Parts: sequence; C-alpha cells; structure tokens
Amino acid sequence: MLLNNPRMWRERAGQDRTNPDLFDDAGVHRTFDELAEAAGDRYRDELDLALWERRHTACHAAMDRLAAEVQALDCDALVVVGDDQGEVFDKSIQPAIGIYWGKEWHTDLLDHVPPGRFFENVKVGYAMDDVHVFEGAPDLARDLVTTAVGLDFDITSLEEVPAGRGFGHAYGFVIRRLLDEKSVPVVPVLLNTYYPPNQPTAARCYDLGRALAEGVRRSASDRKVVFAASGGLSHFVVNERLDRLVLDAIVTGDAGTLRSIPQEQLQSGTSEIRNWITIAGAMEGRGVAWHEYVPCYRTHAGTGCGMAFLRWN
Repeated sequence: MLLNNPRMWRERAGQDRTNPDLFDDAGVHRTFDELAEAAGDRYRDELDLALWERRHTACHAAMDRLAAEVQALDCDALVVVGDDQGEVFDKSIQPAIGIYWGKEWHTDLLDHVPPGRFFENVKVGYAMDDVHVFEGAPDLARDLVTTAVGLDFDITSLEEVPAGRGFGHAYGFVIRRLLDEKSVPVVPVLLNTYYPPNQPTAARCYDLGRALAEGVRRSASDRKVVFAASGGLSHFVVNERLDRLVLDAIVTGDAGTLRSIPQEQLQSGTSEIRNWITIAGAMEGRGVAWHEYVPCYRTHAGTGCGMAFLRWN
C-alpha cells in the first residue's frame, strides 16, 4: 500500500476476498465474508478516497523523516530484523532464527503474485524487480552469531543462500526506502514469524534483541550500527487495539507486555510484530524519540495494514 497511490488500493482490496490468511482480533482464522458480516458498517467511513490520500501522505512523511534521520546517522552497518516468506527458505527447512554472514547478499525476482499494476510497483519498491546485489558485513554478522550462541540461542548461520533464491521484501524495501540504496553494509536477521510450528515466542524475540545488542557491544569490528525492524504492524486485517498496545509498550519500555503477547495474536502479516519486539529488546533502556501510527483500511471487512513508524534515541 505504501508503494502505490491510494487510488490503486482498491486493486489490492479485491484480492483480499480470496486471501486464505485472514485472522480476526482474537487470532481466529476467518474468511473475508465472515469478517465482513461481523463488521457490518463499522468500517464504512474508513473507505473514503480523500481519507486514504491523507493517510498515505502521513505515512510518506513519516518515512521521509525516518530516512533522513537514518542517513544522517552515517552508520557503518545496518542490522535488519525481518521475516522470510519463502524467499530464502522453503518447506524443506524453516529455521526459527537465521543470521546471514556472507560478503554480499541479493534480492530476487518477486513472482507468484497477482497480475496488475499494483504488484508491478511493489516489485520495484521491494528491489524484487530483478536481482539486486548488496554489501554484507561478515565480521559483524559472525560476532552476532557467536554471541547469540553463547547466550543459548540456536542460530542458523548462512554464508550463502540456495541457488535461485534471494532475500525478500523485508530487506529490499528498507534499502530502497530508508537508505535510498546508499552503500551501507547490511546484516540480514531472519525470523520465522509466519509459519507454524516453530515461530519464536514474543519473549524469545525480545531476548534475541538483547543478544543482538550484546553482540554489537562485544564485536571487534568497532562499527557504528543501526538496528531496523522491518514489517508490520497488523495486517492483513487491521487490529488497532493490538497495534496501539505494542506501540504504547515500546514507548513506555514495558518489556513485560511485549514479552507476553500470545502466539495466536501473531499470525499472518501481524506476525511481523515479532520483528518490532526483537528490536525493542535490542533498544532496551533507550527512549523513543518519536512515533507515528496510521491505520490504513481498504475494505468494509477491516482488511488493510496498521502502518507504524518509530525512532529510538
């Protein structure tokens, strides 16, 4: 939705009707029609094009601010915590936590998506319109792996990806939108947020963030490192209550709330909240400089995405 003019959101909205990965606020799997029947007229006022345009503008203003601040930090490396959705891994193996430590990493062509202009724009914004090669940070990444293992995490380490595969939108979008493809070494951290049965718990994600921060502190590479959480908050059904709970807990430093979010609440796209919880663990003890929340609905069933942007001090 961030990569398309709001006038095109209806194209994506039409695809929601057949999306098999819709969950209600309680984390119960629902069909589109079941969600629509339960919602009634609740979202009628959310579907105004003028409102969509204002929300789209607010999202881009927040991303522009975030991009400017990230670039002003002039960091030596970026650690991106994201989730793999069948780009690097497949059903033959699905690690709960992976860290890539190769010298280079690349995205790949996004396929198996509905036809139309909406996803053509998405491919470009995700850096998945072709194979794009980016710089890794192998020394720092190895230090993150060894530190996390020393803290009792079972880490899947990757120096290469299988032939014909590449990293997905969780990483390409960050590079293109926040760094403007500026050459900064990136360490991709891959969480299995999406696929049962080995999704890490919220508590495990928070502790992983602590371990990643400790890895940076112990690293001999002596780099200025920025952490980034990619994805989320709630989607493909907007859950404002959960989104605001997560953001409020991050702002107030309420680790107990973040660590106790139930697994059933973190399904489908909403599972990417795990990435945010991980970075909250890494940023423990730091205050939040600013944050923005924009719930972007696109259908009368409440489907859409809870857009959130946040910067720690």
